[in-house]
Amino acid sequence: MAVKARTKYESIVTPVGLAKYPHVNTPNTRFNDQGVFSCDIFITKEEADALNLKLQPLFDAEYQNKLEELGKKKLKLSDPPVREDDDGNWVVKASLKNVLAGTYKNGNPRSAKSIAIYDSQGNPLKDTLVRGGSKVKLSVRPRFWYVASTGFGMSLDLLAVQVIELGEGNLSDKAAESFGFTEVEGGFVNGGESLEGALDAEEEEEVIKADF
Repeated sequence: MAVKARTKYESIVTPVGLAKYPHVNTPNTRFNDQGVFSCDIFITKEEADALNLKLQPLFDAEYQNKLEELGKKKLKLSDPPVREDDDGNWVVKASLKNVLAGTYKNGNPRSAKSIAIYDSQGNPLKDTLVRGGSKVKLSVRPRFWYVASTGFGMSLDLLAVQVIELGEGNLSDKAAESFGFTEVEGGFVNGGESLEGALDAEEEEEVIKADF
């Protein structure tokens, strides 16, 4: 039985990384018919170490809480979302599951979710396909869980994407700054409202909602 952590943490913005198999425009339903948004990015070891430095205290606190709750001294641990892959690359794995409209197990209706996408200046991107090889930042929220068969783990829920350089290879009106993004000089720019202008707009209702 899966047990979800009760704490909802603040979002964290990753360093700029190279996107691998991004599914941020439309959800992937190949392995989950409820739809999954996802984007893995490659970063340097130094950047991975810095990101893990932010995540580790949260992990340690949640892990300790779960040990006390279950009355155990040790739990099996799942693979972390920021890790070295089999090829020696450091990768950040982020996703958001069950994003299509549907029904929760308790019978309540579930609204569809979307991933907010912005250019380097914070302008919303409405019709731009984000392909593999794009240089992007991710806004993610750590989430902790426990499953008896696989152990205790941490996932990074994908909230938003900032495109710094578009690779070859529905969206939110919420201000990019609310996800922790700032303007990046010389990066990809979409036509429309600037980040500064977006900050003056009235606050929109949050697109990403808790899945419980």
